[in-house]
Amino acid sequence: MPLTARHYRLAGAALCVFMAAQIFQALCFIFWFPETQAAAEDFAVRTGLLDRTRALAVLFSIAGLAVTYAVFALDRFAKAPLASLLAFTFTMFFVVFEFLHRGLDFVMVSQQWANAYAAEPALRGVLAQRHELWGSFTGAIYFPLMLSGLVAWTCFAIATWNAGPGWLRLASIAFALNALRTLGRLLGNYTGVEWFDFLDSFALYLVLVFLINGMLAIWLFRRAAMAEKPPALSIS
Repeated sequence: MPLTARHYRLAGAALCVFMAAQIFQALCFIFWFPETQAAAEDFAVRTGLLDRTRALAVLFSIAGLAVTYAVFALDRFAKAPLASLLAFTFTMFFVVFEFLHRGLDFVMVSQQWANAYAAEPALRGVLAQRHELWGSFTGAIYFPLMLSGLVAWTCFAIATWNAGPGWLRLASIAFALNALRTLGRLLGNYTGVEWFDFLDSFALYLVLVFLINGMLAIWLFRRAAMAEKPPALSIS
């Protein structure tokens, strides 16, 4: 399938929507949501319109990333078919895991459990236990999620490495940085290597998310310009 400037811009726009959702989420946690620990506090936040808006914004922005990574894979498929195919396959695992997790969290925890906790005092003990179990499940599902992401970002870094000099290397650098970040988080969260714990810092998470996705967005919008007016430099 030949890619046009419109495809690249759509992929870049999906990344921008994702970053906007991340900004909105960060503002919610920094300024409006208390730091919740107990089930009662968390459920109280989840019943609010603001948290449900945040959850849906993040949920659908993640789904939109499928378009972004499909464009990256198609762009590089002719020059790096195996790496591009593997990258897109594992990216879809990542997106599906993330979407299902956040979808269940929204429908089951934020809608059903939080509403029942507020309406049925007799069920609060059971729901508090479920809340704790859900926290453990979230920690478990993030292992295959991050592992699939690690493989995907590594393959994308390989596929985009020979895209060309100058700004054309932005994508490969961004994917390599994302792979290293994901590897560090895996080691820190699941091997007990405490040195990597700093990667779970909320502030650092935001900085890296915007740095990585910003570089990818620039690459896509520049590729859109190239698709409209092919330059003398060809992509190898």
